[in-house]
Amino acid sequence: MKKLTIILLVVVFLFAEVIMASCANGNQSADTTKNADVTTAPTDTEKVTDTEKYPDPVPELDLGGQTVTFLVRGKAYAEWESQDIFEEEDSDDPIKSAVYRRNMTLQDKYKCVIEQVGSGSPGTDAKKAINANTDEYQVLMCDTQETLGLAQANLLKDLNSVDGLDMKNPWWDQNLVSNCSIGGRLYFATGDISIMDNDATWVLMFNKKMVSDLDLESPYELVKNNEWTFDKMYELMQAAKSDENGNGKVDTDTDKFGFATHNSSLGAFYYAAGLKVVEKDNDDIPYFPEQNSEYVNLVLDKSIKIWSDKTLTASADRDGFDMPGLQAIFEEGRSLFLGEVMQLVFRLRAMEIDFGLIPFPKYDSSQANYGHFVHSTSAMLSIPANCKNIEKIAAFVEAMAYESMYTLTPAYYETALTGKYFRDPESKDMLDIILNSRTFDLGSTHMFDWGGIASVFTQLLSKGSNAYASSYQKKIKSAKKALDKTVDKLLK
Repeated sequence: MKKLTIILLVVVFLFAEVIMASCANGNQSADTTKNADVTTAPTDTEKVTDTEKYPDPVPELDLGGQTVTFLVRGKAYAEWESQDIFEEEDSDDPIKSAVYRRNMTLQDKYKCVIEQVGSGSPGTDAKKAINANTDEYQVLMCDTQETLGLAQANLLKDLNSVDGLDMKNPWWDQNLVSNCSIGGRLYFATGDISIMDNDATWVLMFNKKMVSDLDLESPYELVKNNEWTFDKMYELMQAAKSDENGNGKVDTDTDKFGFATHNSSLGAFYYAAGLKVVEKDNDDIPYFPEQNSEYVNLVLDKSIKIWSDKTLTASADRDGFDMPGLQAIFEEGRSLFLGEVMQLVFRLRAMEIDFGLIPFPKYDSSQANYGHFVHSTSAMLSIPANCKNIEKIAAFVEAMAYESMYTLTPAYYETALTGKYFRDPESKDMLDIILNSRTFDLGSTHMFDWGGIASVFTQLLSKGSNAYASSYQKKIKSAKKALDKTVDKLLK
């Protein structure tokens, strides 16, 4: 809860508004046997008044007019183009304005110029520049898969060993810092300096009008009362589906569904149930833990009920329609639930029907916490291995992350999301729960997926099978070899 506590206190400081975050899981059972692997940030018990700020980590730094160039995702990425590094001028848009004002402060204070280069293939461009030793880019903001490729090629700095950076500071996402280091080394990070990890968080939205019209239980109340589970989601979905033209066929352009999504939601059920692919030993080395195949099969059974019935769930990948078609199903009021990244909230801002935000359900009410993953479309910050003037660049990055905690994050979290796009105060409370229950799993399909081991669950779910133990055993040997190979490369 530390990062979110800070965010809310900052909003108090900036907007003179008291934010009361709901602890919807406060009455949950202490039984964590089904959720031991879900990583959540530690609870911050320190009291900070609304006039206090964290001490400036970089009180003195002079870059002597140097241009600090960020390599970012360009226009070819469409809605995933970089939004959080550079803006040419101030704007009425709260996020653009926050980026502009933050940069003006940094440039004046540290005597530098901030620049970004947008690329259609930032990972490839970064590799060329580093191998040519051009020092063309001082900071990289590639997507997750590109960043992992650069790390495995030993082309990135270990952020934990660079003077000027302190990855334990609260403006860095501590879930990622603790989960994604290997042998004490950390090659990428995110946190307040970027909003793309928030945009890439996999969430669940629901149609408030359908809930009202069908006299269904409020999803908000179900979360509040610790009753929001796989079974309850299935029950509500059954009540919402409808063969609108009565032809006995599934028509994605006319019928009503309980759930509209695509194949990325296959993995959402895995993390929602508190599962995780890898753990780490006392030496910070990832390993595959002993699997509770019986529990995974139970999770699969309930997930299959939700997923496999085409009259119940419309999947863009499986059923042959595109993203605009998926969005249309929800916007037209023909699906009770929508599973997608948070970024879709921005694309739904013109939707006439009110919708709300809720976490993916727990497997059952005995589960301690909710669980969510961050899609590989998230941008990850890294520093090229050949970065010159590294101590000053690292200190500047630390300062930028710090300033972002008081500018960019409040703009995204409070003004843009809860103030401009969400339609009710409850969604803000749900956002608290979601962002506090994210996990960054090195073994996931959105990261290394060593030997395809993380794909076992998603493939079985897509086939409607719960043969987890035998499928896992077929892949575990090659997965261990792939993991060891990666560790050897990264610790080279």
